[in-house]
Amino acid sequence: MLVQRVQTLSTTAIAQKVVSISILAVIIFFTNISVNAQTSPLPSTQAASSTSVSSTSVSSTSAGISSLLLTSLNLERDSEFTVRLLNGDILTGKILELIEKRAGTPEEGIRLETSLGTLTIFVSEIAEITPRRNLYRHNHRAYIMPTAEPIGANHFVGLWELIFLYGGVGITDYVSITAGRTLVPFILPEEQFTLVNVKITPYSTDIDDNGNRIFTCIGGNFALANAANQFWHVYLGGTFKSTRTSITGLVFAKANQPNSYRIRAGNFFDFTTRYEQATIGLGAALDSRISDRHDLHFIGELWNANVLQPSSTAVLLGLRLANTTLSMDFGVAIFTQPFFFPFVSVAWTPF
Repeated sequence: MLVQRVQTLSTTAIAQKVVSISILAVIIFFTNISVNAQTSPLPSTQAASSTSVSSTSVSSTSAGISSLLLTSLNLERDSEFTVRLLNGDILTGKILELIEKRAGTPEEGIRLETSLGTLTIFVSEIAEITPRRNLYRHNHRAYIMPTAEPIGANHFVGLWELIFLYGGVGITDYVSITAGRTLVPFILPEEQFTLVNVKITPYSTDIDDNGNRIFTCIGGNFALANAANQFWHVYLGGTFKSTRTSITGLVFAKANQPNSYRIRAGNFFDFTTRYEQATIGLGAALDSRISDRHDLHFIGELWNANVLQPSSTAVLLGLRLANTTLSMDFGVAIFTQPFFFPFVSVAWTPF
């Protein structure tokens, strides 16, 4: 039944999608943890000020501070932090001051400016303090498509659709390398699929004082759809990132010949498709944090493998549940034929 569906796609949109930026996506589909973090209005043990304090001046002096939790903070580099309390509450804001233990102050702590007001939080109530920029470590990718943001220090290992093992490393904040290979049972090694992607982020900048940023990227990838079929692509793109949402656009092109391929995977499928050199494709992605949730994101992708063929289009829609170590994606892929199926992905960021 699956083979019949594939062979009836006259535009070969699925095969073309497979050999785009993340060439293995549709083929892998055919063959076939989370953080319970909540936000509450105010921690019950906190003292809240009724008047918000200006954050124009921040005290980062830690000479009298002995807590390792506080001395490790870099208030000059990071403007916003996420504070996870022992009772499970999560607060986000600017640290205005590190509080020393002295007469009238029972212990060390912080003064945190939030949308709820200015809170005094003591060390004994805090489980973790994370710079806001490090809280979500998966900005470098949507589902399949890379964004323009670098991997940086967020090296990861992932498993896509339970059969494609892949990983990524960052070299400073400029070079990102990802690679993966399918591990499909009952398929010969020469019929498996392999992908190597190199992305360079040459330019990024803040565009205002509200945390909005722009990233640009250039890159290329090499893929094997069976050992005999090589695909080379080049691409460029950009990402706009706000405090809650990032939007990415990519333009990519096939850089090599031949133009016709036979792709097979054991008894799962065997078909021939055309994918011509210099074919131009487009991609777009949206990653938006769900309101009032720190661990749940909506992810959307739109692919067109050939701008001259609107029917060669696919849309991926779903959710990502993530913390600083693990992420889990789940959703549905929709094609123009029409045809759709679910997908899942898990990634581990251990470092």
